[in-house]
Amino acid sequence: MAGFAKPEIGLAEPFGWFDQLAALLIRELAPNSRKLRTALRMTAIATIGAALVVSCHVNNQLGTYIVWLLVGAGPMLALRRAVAFLIAEAFALAASVLMAGILVETPWLLLPFLFAVISLTTYVGATFKLGAPLLLIQVVCLDTFYSVVFAPDQIGWAAAGIFGGSVIAFGTIVLFDNWLWPDHAEEILLESLGASVARDRSRMLEAANYYLNPQSAPRPALPPPTSDLPADMDLLNRAAAEGVSEHRQAILLAAVTRVARIGLEVDRLIVTARQKLPAEVRAMVRPEIQASVDAIATVLDELAHELPTHVAVGVDNTPPASRTRAREMLDALSTRILQVRPTYIGKVSSAELENFAEFTDSLAVLTGHIERLLDEPPQPPAAAPAKGATPRLSDALDPAAVRYSLKVGACVVIGYVIGIIDHRPELNTILTTVIITALPTSGAALRKMNLRIVGAAIGGVISLLTIIVVTPNFSTLPAYMIAVFVVFYISAYCSLSSGRVAYAGKQIGTTFALVFTGLSPALDIYEPLWRIWAILLGTIVVAVVTFILWPEYAGDSLLPRLRKVIRDTLSLVPGGSAANAENEIQRTNSATMRSLAEILEVADDAQVEGRTSTVNHNAIVEAAGTLRRIANRLASSAIARITNPVPQLDPVTESAREAVFDAIRRHLESWLEFFSGADSLNAAAAQQVARTHSTDDMEKPLERFGSRVEEREFARIGSWTLEQRRVLLAELHSMRRLEYLLTQLNRWLAEIPGSSSTPPR
Repeated sequence: MAGFAKPEIGLAEPFGWFDQLAALLIRELAPNSRKLRTALRMTAIATIGAALVVSCHVNNQLGTYIVWLLVGAGPMLALRRAVAFLIAEAFALAASVLMAGILVETPWLLLPFLFAVISLTTYVGATFKLGAPLLLIQVVCLDTFYSVVFAPDQIGWAAAGIFGGSVIAFGTIVLFDNWLWPDHAEEILLESLGASVARDRSRMLEAANYYLNPQSAPRPALPPPTSDLPADMDLLNRAAAEGVSEHRQAILLAAVTRVARIGLEVDRLIVTARQKLPAEVRAMVRPEIQASVDAIATVLDELAHELPTHVAVGVDNTPPASRTRAREMLDALSTRILQVRPTYIGKVSSAELENFAEFTDSLAVLTGHIERLLDEPPQPPAAAPAKGATPRLSDALDPAAVRYSLKVGACVVIGYVIGIIDHRPELNTILTTVIITALPTSGAALRKMNLRIVGAAIGGVISLLTIIVVTPNFSTLPAYMIAVFVVFYISAYCSLSSGRVAYAGKQIGTTFALVFTGLSPALDIYEPLWRIWAILLGTIVVAVVTFILWPEYAGDSLLPRLRKVIRDTLSLVPGGSAANAENEIQRTNSATMRSLAEILEVADDAQVEGRTSTVNHNAIVEAAGTLRRIANRLASSAIARITNPVPQLDPVTESAREAVFDAIRRHLESWLEFFSGADSLNAAAAQQVARTHSTDDMEKPLERFGSRVEEREFARIGSWTLEQRRVLLAELHSMRRLEYLLTQLNRWLAEIPGSSSTPPR
């Protein structure tokens, strides 16, 4: 996509970026009932929690920060989970006070100790997805090790104050999450997906209008550099932590993937429509293009209204009439293009032909994304538990997670040394910044650092204005609560936008909580300035380590996950290592869905990395969606063989049947071997692997198997029961669908190696 955009960037008018930024903010901050209501909920919890911290005389600079850190930062917090984290925090704080007192006089031991502890806890948090509560424990323990240098006789009281603030924060959030005002992530996710589809529909119509009427319609803006995918994946992870079944998680993942693919294709369509070229060809088929666009827009409108209430599944069911019409309109467009082709071929420029082909191809891809309902993963057996197996530290270590954990430990040590050398207690915010912004890949860290700097700057200005205005004129707790409520509401509302600006909004409140440390008069403006400076220093530390000393690009993080998904998918092929027991099939398929969710997160990191990325984020999203459908198909076939066994066919037919699955195995094994080799990110080598796969590899045995089953009006299965015939014919239908899916997988896996600026087609 960026390859098409490249020529246009140089022609951008002066200050065009400002207009794009203004348009982005207007779109992202547009009000709706969900955002207003959720922002009010977050603000109410944070304000009440902060007031309780002050009213209980918890005299600690992190009191308000702890409350704000936990609000809206994770799934609904169950009482049992909150108690477990508080117990862990109590032990961690007690150990920190003890070890800080012992090691304060021996910095050559203190620094390695901090490195080891932070690296280990970061790995545990990444493995078990512990989220904000573990982040809180790391922050409060680091504060103890930092404060011991400046006030060694006060660290015990400080730790007690921190723990008291944590108890109030956890207690307040538990009350709201479970009884007073629960707000579950699945509902928010579905509304977010519906809103994304509605935006994509609007953007598609705007681009198509300009494409067909370049003289009168406004030119659409360039697609934004990031997407809603990070926020949607965060909501999906929150829904999983809140107890959504793995079957439901797989359905939600399918919905997230489809919405992401629709968004990517609309981006490509916009870039194509923006090119200023002659309109001779498109004018010949304008009615058919308009009809196809209108049909697609109708389906997208239905999806936008349907998603907030339910996700329709059943890929083999008869699709709704609107989706059938979208396919009919596309077929009519294709027929008309063939009719007029002799008129324009050889007469128009190659640039116009390529542009026209790109636009119509985008319409075809969009139709392919929407013409069927989502495929449903196999239902779990009745006795199967709702949740999957919990990861164990005894399992094989994830190399990417290990590298990430060591990187965070190194950043913490560097930030700690900088703060101690400057000898400023307020610079402890360096460590908080490091813990938050040091992320697994360069793309993720870059996005978070940029947004943190923007949010910190805005939050710092707001904090200083609050100190200047409120402190001289007000002295009562209600006045300070009103000030906190206003700032937190602004921050919460901004944080509910998409991933393009959400973290900057959250950071406004974070900076305010760190600067405006208590609901009381604050006369010293230098301490807040030092804290803002500490945020910038922490960001610089992470930038140096992440981009210069130890870069970790999305491709480095992608490969082990991609290998795992392909390996698990291979094991689901009937006869594979995981295809012999129903529970094992469910477990492997669920693990595949979790790995694919992680791959989608990596894809967004690759998009942020841009031209420095070694992988194509568009191809990653498409390949992830295709692998998900292949895994679901194979899992369903394997389960059907166990739960509904069919009689043995004659040897020739059985041989053809197994040959189909052998072709699937060879296909997946070749890609597993490629992504395990030294040339796994070599685009030319990937294309060579793709060319080795012929359509005959699966087409011929599938045709032979299908013809033998169907010959003489299905005489070979005529004596079977109705259920047995249904199972075999369903398997044959899945095989035919797998033939198409493997072709698509071959296409997208071949395009993963290479910069994300590479055009997707």
